Amino acid sequence: MKKILIILALSIFIFNVLVFCKAKDVNGHSVENNKIKIIKSKETTDKIFSFDKTKVLILTYKMDKSPIIKFNYQVIDTDTKKELKKGVFTGVKIEWLDNNALKCEPYVGIEVENSKLFKRNIKKQINYITIKINSI
Repeated sequence: MKKILIILALSIFIFNVLVFCKAKDVNGHSVENNKIKIIKSKETTDKIFSFDKTKVLILTYKMDKSPIIKFNYQVIDTDTKKELKKGVFTGVKIEWLDNNALKCEPYVGIEVENSKLFKRNIKKQINYITIKINSI
């Protein structure tokens, strides 16, 4: 009778170990951490009129997590529907400077002036690139 009880207790113990005990991953990763994260990029087209409404700037670019954007720009005369300027600019933003020029802000990143501590409350003027529009 003792032998049967010992075998029964031992089999219940082995059954519980096999069913209820779960080992952790060797690398410490769980199944939840292995999910694939998808970053969607969205292509956007903007139309921006000049100050006197005689020209339109058409910007086509992809929005994603990167601060650097590749702009495909096109400037069209609204009266004649003629293309005045077309090109590609890589940077942060494009906008009208005046009626005959575009203001393009390049991506600068992190600039370190001194190798010592950063100075606070220093406002720097951001340099920009101008693209002249030749009206025909």
